[in-house]
Amino acid sequence: MKHELIAKGRETFSTISPKDVSEEDTRKILEFLNSAKTSKEIAEAIEFHGEKDIGIKVAERIISRRAELGGQFRSLQDVEDVKTVGPKRFTDIVLAAAGRNIQVEPERLQFRALILKNPNYFGNIKAPFEPVKIIASNTSYEELKCVGYNPQFERLEAVVHIKQQSGYGTGICSVGTPEYVRFYIDWNNNGTWTDLGLVSFNAYNIPGLKPLEYDVTLNIDPTEKFCTVENLPKVRAILSWNFPPPANTPGFIPVWGNVRESRIQIDSIKFILPKDIFDILKVKIPDIGPIVEIEKPIPIPKPKPLGVVQLAEMYKEKGVPVHRFAFSEVAKMMSKPAFAEPLMLAGPKTIFQGLDINLADIIDVIIKTDGDTRYEELTCVGLNRDQDTLVGIIKVKLPNGYSGGPCSAGSTEYVAFWVDWGDGAGWTYAGTTSVNTHDFSNIPVEGLDYAVFLPLNSFSRRRPCGLGAVTPKVRAILSWQTPPPPADPNYVPTWGNREETRIQILPGPSVTVYTPFIETVGNMSVASIDSLTGLADGPAVGAGFTANDSPFGGLIAITGHIAYPPDVVGGGAAPVKYRVSVSDDGGLTWQRVNNKFTIWLTELTDGIWTGPTAADQIADDEGWYEYKEDLTGGPGNPQRFVSQNVLAHWITSGGMNGMWKIKIEAKDPVTDIIYPGVQTINVRLDNVGPSASIAITSGGGGCADFLIGDTISGTYSAGDLHFGSLTLTVSPNLGGVNFTSPSPLPRAYPVVPTTGEAGTWSLDTLLMPRCGYVVTLHVWDRTIVNSGFVGFYASAVVGLCLRETQQ
Repeated sequence: MKHELIAKGRETFSTISPKDVSEEDTRKILEFLNSAKTSKEIAEAIEFHGEKDIGIKVAERIISRRAELGGQFRSLQDVEDVKTVGPKRFTDIVLAAAGRNIQVEPERLQFRALILKNPNYFGNIKAPFEPVKIIASNTSYEELKCVGYNPQFERLEAVVHIKQQSGYGTGICSVGTPEYVRFYIDWNNNGTWTDLGLVSFNAYNIPGLKPLEYDVTLNIDPTEKFCTVENLPKVRAILSWNFPPPANTPGFIPVWGNVRESRIQIDSIKFILPKDIFDILKVKIPDIGPIVEIEKPIPIPKPKPLGVVQLAEMYKEKGVPVHRFAFSEVAKMMSKPAFAEPLMLAGPKTIFQGLDINLADIIDVIIKTDGDTRYEELTCVGLNRDQDTLVGIIKVKLPNGYSGGPCSAGSTEYVAFWVDWGDGAGWTYAGTTSVNTHDFSNIPVEGLDYAVFLPLNSFSRRRPCGLGAVTPKVRAILSWQTPPPPADPNYVPTWGNREETRIQILPGPSVTVYTPFIETVGNMSVASIDSLTGLADGPAVGAGFTANDSPFGGLIAITGHIAYPPDVVGGGAAPVKYRVSVSDDGGLTWQRVNNKFTIWLTELTDGIWTGPTAADQIADDEGWYEYKEDLTGGPGNPQRFVSQNVLAHWITSGGMNGMWKIKIEAKDPVTDIIYPGVQTINVRLDNVGPSASIAITSGGGGCADFLIGDTISGTYSAGDLHFGSLTLTVSPNLGGVNFTSPSPLPRAYPVVPTTGEAGTWSLDTLLMPRCGYVVTLHVWDRTIVNSGFVGFYASAVVGLCLRETQQ
């Protein structure tokens, strides 16, 4: 094909005409369009750039025109001439059907070199550099489509579409290129943004149908409030290809990528401290001795669901139809005849005592209501490859109709997932999950965005990268108050809808029963840890921090799975066991990681989550722990999951440094056969914090008097094997502080060598008021500390007194 690049708005499109298409590609395209049985089949294969939900309409017109032409298209000109297609949509059809991709722009191929030469090459930042070519928020290759939040599990989710087959650096057997997402939150909806952290995934050049939909997850720790307060903050997510959005810069505009905002709902508090009750009542805590533990949390009882009579009264003047608020009760009657029989004997007009409601009329309306999305709609589906979880984003649209406010039990939004693995088996049921929703009188006009997630258990479907990418189709069905039947992937819900997409499974070795493998160390993906240096680089998995050639220190959380664990919860099988070992001598000898630690367990039964509940992990004399995860499930049979898939807490101390190896083994509880892990991971420990020193060398030195307007100078040094950054501050900060050197501040690796630096500093005091001051040197190293943040910290101080005249 020949391509002509045409700039249009913020995107660059490649237009193709029928005469540009080769004979082979023409045959493939016509074969696809003529063999498609439904418009939906065409719409699933083609995404029109920047035109949300337009594909099905165009596909319907294509099918209609094909029928008018006698049942088939005979040329590509016939396709381009279809009303509503035109050159741009014709190009999208050709690219999808022929399995080709647009020509990748030089600016994208050379992106890193261009911004290194000129940080403002694309004109998307405020900098003293002239832009060369303006590109901002280009979504031709990737686009952030949806952002949502799961209140129960405190998880922010963002779904990204990867749209092209090339333009991502390399194929799946190499590193690809990173897609970064930074989250911000405006807790009070007043324009004040708090940086929550950065997450990412790697995109690759993958042939085949697009888009592929990926999810990224960030666990947050929100401030929960009483259920009487509608806690609905705004979230902003910034997607940026191959360049991390800078911290604390909520106005950042990416070159390739986009910005999306959503309103979310923070869950109400589930526990209360007795002392808080006195605070709320504004009364003094009485001296009642040890009878009441005022610091011991008291669980708040779960509210019971409201009945139809209560809902009818509550919704009397709020426009919620009876077939909505009575749906749950009626659906139970329709699905369980034995439940409905005693009531039906009284007649359909007397089912709901005291209400002028006719059950037969409600059933008639329900039967006629298919896929109603007035109240809620499933908008995105994606896969978090690092956590092996399917994710769905649900938009809740109206203030009422969800069975009560946040102080009630509310209602349940179920999402069932099926996967077509391309093995001829068709749609395979993956499971059902859910999220709780409520009425909110102050719901914003854009609605509230919720997220659901479901562990996929894709271990058996992985294959080595050399065999090509695994990109199955996923179907998700949203259904309010009633879970979709597991055996019916074509189910049409009364309230809800269906979404389909394609995902990409992580490549890797195929695994057999009880094969253990490690996913993250210190919240860093194993793929982000250099096997030669043992240093980690890039955003953490779900934790919000970013490593930069970072070693590990403190408590190191190790996460992962064991393939095909037995049915422990519902089947009574003995749990498989596992053991984590570490070595500091290259694997000659191994030490057991056998300390006691706490994990959090959740269970998923028929789409409803319970938990989390705490459980202690205690190793036996040989270092074996019991594996708690149970993926079997089934009707009435719960699946059990370990929060964040934690396998071990490796406690390292100041004397543990240098290169270490980590391995995992599993043991069959019946045969005692030991199954080795699929990897041994090299990590570097650095539990020694940085050094810091500072001195004043001008005037009388430290703690001396100086005059306003003097330039005070001195020396500093900051050292570490893995130096991170340093900065200088003055306390109290009364204004006018101006460090003229070193410059710029803060100073960080890799501009500063990995061992740190020593130098001089100068402070211009011209605009500082009379006072006593302390100058502090702050130093951080690059160690990932306790799996939660980067940087052991050290500081050094020196004092001075600033006067208006010499004493």
